[in-house]
Order: sequence, then structure tokens, then C-alpha cells
Amino acid sequence: MKAVLVTLTVLVALAAAGFGASVLYAGNQVGRDDVLSQASALPKITKGSEYVVITGPSTGLSSDAAVGTGINYLVLGIDTRAGWTQGQSRSDTIMLVHVDGDRRHASVVSFPRDSYVYIPPVTGHWAGGRTKINAAYAWGGAPLVVQVISHLAGVSIDHVVRVDFAGVRKITDIVGGVDVTVRKTVRDGRTGYVFKAGVNHLDGKKAEIYVRQRYGLAEGDFDRVRRQQQYLHALAGRVLSMGVVTNPIRLNQLLSEAAKSLVVDQGLDLSSTVRELSHLRQDDLSFTTIPSTGFVHTPGGTANRLDTNGCRALFLALRTDTMTDYFRTHKSYQAVTGA
Repeated sequence: MKAVLVTLTVLVALAAAGFGASVLYAGNQVGRDDVLSQASALPKITKGSEYVVITGPSTGLSSDAAVGTGINYLVLGIDTRAGWTQGQSRSDTIMLVHVDGDRRHASVVSFPRDSYVYIPPVTGHWAGGRTKINAAYAWGGAPLVVQVISHLAGVSIDHVVRVDFAGVRKITDIVGGVDVTVRKTVRDGRTGYVFKAGVNHLDGKKAEIYVRQRYGLAEGDFDRVRRQQQYLHALAGRVLSMGVVTNPIRLNQLLSEAAKSLVVDQGLDLSSTVRELSHLRQDDLSFTTIPSTGFVHTPGGTANRLDTNGCRALFLALRTDTMTDYFRTHKSYQAVTGA
């Protein structure tokens, strides 16, 4: 897992405190690329997505229906900045952050790395078909991930944010750590660290272990996703509730570290984003994971079979900017508690 929502978390906190100039300063240090134009240049996917509802008696949508006015940020977690070039690594953390049209609510949708989805042909790598979603970055970089997610969910991707995993430890330490509640005691087999049942205070090192652990958890990658979401929720609350934005030293550290950890698309205006997100608070963030049902065995290993009806409902809500309504009737999909 990587500090995938650090950019939006920091921007929300700074917006609430009126630090537009500071964000502009950080924006000048953030890496940029033309990922969206590269994605647009890819051969169009002609195969329809079974998870996208275009018409139906319960929706009234048609192929030319107007979509919602929300903004979709695709957030990818990458291990190192050197690995952010096409084909050099996998993105094991994929999240779609949907900000509602009225900018008063944001939904974070996780796509587990083993989700079984359609990936179009990639010359020299792949003939086309279904496989694990995290292969998209290895074969086609961020542009291919943009195309795959857009096709899968039937939504446009407005902005792309790539975050270096190394930022987790430093950013967590800058804010003084975060508290998470663990359901039952569990040991991380990779490091030997034990997370005890109840409240755990995570410094940077422990946070990195916590959000990366996959093995030893009852539901594997699904539990890891829940931990990622829980960490981000706690981080947002920490930034907003403590004196980070009013402490010049910590503020500078936070901005500098976030800037070093980010690469964004050419069109993302950080100052404008601050203004648009100025109404958001921790309780305005909702988290969910794309619905899955069982597993499917593939040449690349066991993958997560998507729940067709569940995904249709979720993606329709994203497309029509009705995520707040979605969460009223799909509370079981929300997850901000850790394993």
C-alpha cells in the first residue's frame, strides 16, 4: 500500500485553514506528466463492459444521458519514483476518488490488485482478455490503467495522481502518528511485528508495516484494502484535528514531503482543487471496495471474481454522481475498520 490519498488529505486540510499560497508553492514542486493525453491516444476498447448500465427500466438512462458533474481522481500507489515509467513496476494500490458535484462529499473506491477484469491487447505483452488488474500498470503504465478503469466502470477519469510508497512513513511521522483500531491481535509474518486487538498508535514505520501487510490476515488483500482505507481516514482526521496547518515547521515538512512523493497529470490545478475541496471534512469521506463474489483460477494465480450486480450499482452511482444515495442503501460495503 502507498500513501494514496495523501494529496487530497493534505489539500482538504490546507483548504480548511486557508493555506492556498502554501499549496501553490508545493504544486510547483510536484512532478507532472501527460498521462491523460497518452491514455486518450491508446486504441479504443470496442468490447463493452458488462458492469456498465446504459439502459434499464429502473434507471431511465440512455446512451446519450448526461453524466453527473462529479470529479474522478485515479490514485495509484507506486513503489519508487524511478519505477513510475511505463512497464517498470506494478501498481498494487488502485483507488478511484469521486468528489460529488456539490464538492461536499468524497467517495474512495478501492480496486484490489487481484480483481479479474478485461485488459485490452498490449503489443508484446498481452493478447487481450481478462486477468488481474494490477498487470495493467506493468504492461502499459498509468495510461493503460486509466483506460482499464474507465472502461470497467464506465466513467471518465479527470485527474491522475501517482504516489510514492516511501511517503507513508515520513508523512505519518510529520503528523505525529495515527491511531487505528484492530479487531483482533495479528502478527505480520514479514517483520514479526504484532498489532494487538484494540487501539494501536502507528508511527511512520509501524504505519508502513500496517498498510502493507497482506499475509496473515483472514481475508488477505481485502483486509489490506480495509487497512488502507482505515489509515487514510485516520490520517485525514489527524491532519484536520491537530495543529499541522498552523505549525509553520510541520506545515513545510508536510508540503515538501507530499510534493516529493507525487506525480500528477498536467491539468491538475492544485490551488483550484483546494478551493473546490474546502467544504470537506473527515466525516465527508466514505470508503468502499468494488464488490466481489468468490474467486477464479487463472494462469496468473487466483483472482477475485467481480459481483456483476454489485458493480453495476456502484458504477452507476459513480457515473450519475449519486454516491451519497448509494451509501444509504449499501452500508455493508463501507469499510473503515482494520483487520
